[in-house]
Amino acid sequence: MPIRHSIALLLPACLMAMHAPVYAGAPGLAVTVAGPPAAVFTKTRDACSPDDIPDAPARAVRLPSGQVLLFAPHFLNRVSSGPDLMHLRHACRIVFAGAESADPARFDDRTWIAATWTPDGGRSIIAVLHDEFQGHRHAGLCPTGQYMDCWYNALAMAVSRDGGGSFARVPGIVAALPYRYSEVVGEHRGYFNPSGIVELDGSLHMFAFATRAGAQAPGNCLLRTTRIADPGAWRAWDGTGFGASFIDPYARPADPAGHVCAPVGAGRLRWPVTSLVRHGQSGLFLAFMQDGSRGAGGFWYATSADLVHWSEPAQLMPAVGLGAWQPGDPPPLAYPSVLDPSSPDANFQTVGAAPLLYATRFNGVTPGHPGMDRDLIAIPLHISVQ
Repeated sequence: MPIRHSIALLLPACLMAMHAPVYAGAPGLAVTVAGPPAAVFTKTRDACSPDDIPDAPARAVRLPSGQVLLFAPHFLNRVSSGPDLMHLRHACRIVFAGAESADPARFDDRTWIAATWTPDGGRSIIAVLHDEFQGHRHAGLCPTGQYMDCWYNALAMAVSRDGGGSFARVPGIVAALPYRYSEVVGEHRGYFNPSGIVELDGSLHMFAFATRAGAQAPGNCLLRTTRIADPGAWRAWDGTGFGASFIDPYARPADPAGHVCAPVGAGRLRWPVTSLVRHGQSGLFLAFMQDGSRGAGGFWYATSADLVHWSEPAQLMPAVGLGAWQPGDPPPLAYPSVLDPSSPDANFQTVGAAPLLYATRFNGVTPGHPGMDRDLIAIPLHISVQ
């Protein structure tokens, strides 16, 4: 049964030195760590099954009742809820799962709820899905048998009309490469990890990270829509405007060059954007990222007034990435996401002076094996106008 709990304070060694000065170069805002981490979800205390782990950046929605839903799921998607982000109850019910289809044309294999938006104050919830076609799991579809070689990723959509109790897949795609699986197999390819959604000038925006594939250059793609309930309405930045549309490569042939994005923030958004919010006082947008390398690695942020032009990145805090971890290092961290418990917005798209940085902590990791013992932690931040 789910256990109701308040967040308990933890102080892992990896975060004892979090008060390092902010790296210069992010004009407008200074973001610093303001306190020790707190445990939101711990595997040993809260997991409903061995595969119940935080495996995506945290997102939140507030319902008309005032109840808050927190999503940071594995591909068997579960939800935590409570009166606020500081008092949550993890539910064992699976609210959504992909069909694990062996047909890449369905874009419905293993699927994570990766971004959320309520257009009507919490009466309905739109979920943008990170869908992984994992070819190595399906007979005859992966010559090497290796996960990374046969990973074909797209973004899809689901909707809940019962307060997050269940989600149903919406037909269509949000974003897919203009290439079929058989055309790009050999590396992990596609659009990954939607950043969370923010509003600007009457439109909704989010980032998705693209790997190199044919006409698609690698980097952070900026997507925009004015019809959030329609997965096919998203358009991508093409270098001068939002003129790039996405197509289903299995539905009709088309010139790939017209159906890929032009990544934004070259040299500044240097890593995948995992969280996107707007600072209420200044109006500036904040993009949070992770450099997973050793040495200068950690969580970083950049600022923008228009989502297209970005400041130089500034380091928020050091953190060892999962791929760079070596024995003797502190536990690796991943999936940074920023939410403000005091945000008046039902989608938590805005932050004030004292938000929380959510991240997944990997416990008991060994080289090449991340393991399933993972906790979701929240770290207090302070944001000030420079």
